[in-house]
Amino acid sequence: MREIFAAQVSPALGPATKDNVGLVSAQLLGLALTRYLLRIPAVVRMTPEEIVAAYTPAIRSILEPEASAH
Repeated sequence: MREIFAAQVSPALGPATKDNVGLVSAQLLGLALTRYLLRIPAVVRMTPEEIVAAYTPAIRSILEPEASAH
């Protein structure tokens, strides 16, 4: 998992700090856990577009905490 996140997630985040990368990873791992392992019906039914819409504010608040505080 660490290799996947290092190769795919971290580069997509740009100049984020290591703490931010860890928090974003936690969000994405939680999504993967509920969607693919626990198969929570509401999460499984979500389209990719719905996931992006739901997760964008959370990820943005991690990466840009100053912007989300206003």
